[in-house]
Amino acid sequence: MSARADDPSTVSVEDAASGCAFVNAPIKTTLYVDGCTSVICTAGTTGSGMLEGSTQFTLLTLGPGDLPGQLVYSGQLVITAAGGSLTINDSGALNPDGTYFEIDPIVSGTGDFVNAAGTLFSSGTRTPTGFDGTIAGRICLLPIEQTN
Repeated sequence: MSARADDPSTVSVEDAASGCAFVNAPIKTTLYVDGCTSVICTAGTTGSGMLEGSTQFTLLTLGPGDLPGQLVYSGQLVITAAGGSLTINDSGALNPDGTYFEIDPIVSGTGDFVNAAGTLFSSGTRTPTGFDGTIAGRICLLPIEQTN
C-alpha cells in the first residue's frame, strides 16, 4: 500500500484494491426533514481518503435500549465518494449523554466499491443540528469471482 501505515485517513481505493485497507475518517451530519422518507434522516460529509465524500442516512428502526434514556436504532448509510458509493447497514445506540456507537457492515457498493466487503465502526456525539464523529474499520475490495 502506498498510504502511510500510521495514517489510515490517507488510504485510497487503489490501496485497498490489492486486498484490504484500514480507514479512519471524520463524519459530520445534519438532520433534515424535506424529502426524508423516515422519522430521522441526515445528510453530511466524510473527511478523508477513500471515504471522502457525502453521506445520506435513513433511520429504519428505533426503540428503547437497555439503559434508561438510551435509544437503539438501525438504518442505512450511503457514502458517495469520487469513484462510487458504499451502502452500509447501521446498528447503533444513542446514549442519554449524546454519545453514539455503531457497528456498520458493508452491504453493497457501486463503481470503485462494487466488490467491497467489511465492517466499519462509527462513534461520536450528538450536536444541536446532527452528529459529529469518526467512521473507521476495514474495507476489502474483493475480486469479482469472490463475490458471486
